[in-house]
Amino acid sequence: MFSRFGGALILVVLISLAAITLEKRILSVRRRVTLQTYQLDELLEQHAIQRLRAQQLGAPARLIEAIERGDQDLSQTLQSPLFPSEASTAQNVESLSPVRQ
Repeated sequence: MFSRFGGALILVVLISLAAITLEKRILSVRRRVTLQTYQLDELLEQHAIQRLRAQQLGAPARLIEAIERGDQDLSQTLQSPLFPSEASTAQNVESLSPVRQ
């Protein structure tokens, strides 16, 4: 009788230890996923910063092209978009705005 009780108690303890081990592993995996998500967010932010910097560093090339063409008004060249599609998008947005100045 005592051996059955002892066997059942040992079985319950072993199952509890297995559950604790499994839960620890799940928590460590969740921690890694959280860390990787944070790292991904940081990398995306750095990518956006580097992309902006690359566009800004590309601006002198546009200035040199404008000077070589002999454009008199360089301020307009500086304000022009980097890509032609941006100009049409800006015009479309202005045409959709209800308040005109």
